[in-house]
Amino acid sequence: MKILATCVALITAAGCADVVEHHDVAYDPRGGEATVLDLYEPADGMAARPAVLFIHGGGWRMGSKEHFSRLALRLARSGFVTATINYHLVPEGAYPVAIQDCFCALSWLRAHAAEYGIDPERIAVMGYSAGAHLTSIVGVGADVPEFQAGGCPTGRTGPPAAVIPADGPHDLRGIDHSWVSDFLGGSEDEVPERYVAASPITHVRPGLPRFLLIQADGDLLVNPDQARAMRDALTGAGDDVSYLELAGGGHLLNEGVDQASEYGEVSSDQPEATLALFDFLGDL
Repeated sequence: MKILATCVALITAAGCADVVEHHDVAYDPRGGEATVLDLYEPADGMAARPAVLFIHGGGWRMGSKEHFSRLALRLARSGFVTATINYHLVPEGAYPVAIQDCFCALSWLRAHAAEYGIDPERIAVMGYSAGAHLTSIVGVGADVPEFQAGGCPTGRTGPPAAVIPADGPHDLRGIDHSWVSDFLGGSEDEVPERYVAASPITHVRPGLPRFLLIQADGDLLVNPDQARAMRDALTGAGDDVSYLELAGGGHLLNEGVDQASEYGEVSSDQPEATLALFDFLGDL
């Protein structure tokens, strides 16, 4: 296990490329606006570039691909191909539909890799909150038949090369919250098998992609023990995991520098997380 300090080296690209933007591209035409993505392509004419697929948060019931537009554009200017996706939201996106959408988006990127100058073996997936849960499950669940049983037009796909969940749940068992029960289609007493299957931590095994777990230590919506337990499970399985816990951070509200003020920003947008992200993606 690697513990990332707040003073990691920033990986910088040689110059900032112009970016070609492709908006509302259908990765699964059957889903309409629920299954489209925005793609940001460096206009440098290069081939076989690394890519990052972003999955927004919102409790599985709200949010949109625009959540990650700023970071996607920033990474594209640094030489990555990036994509931000919509996916079916609850109730239409209840388990396992949203998971299937995320795998379909990854499959679409690989199927169109040559068109957009992507190396299909160097695609990372990143998400926040509920999007972090979906990111984590994509990282561990490529071999679970139900997760890719939706008949994606571009077919089944393997796991991503790297996984970056921020402030997300990795074990849904024992969480008594309407957002979780709505996503899973019932309480844990009613559908206990879904609480197991939808929990990324239950799928941890040797040979998984590299993980960078980002967690705010003051998160009141997602217990920081979720990320710590996932870190320990990955470490115990011998997988490559880096872990960044942000002091004074919350799910949306964070301590200011004088510890007497607060500002609104998700943990993955904080400077320490940005440094860790660029460092981690430098090895993609």
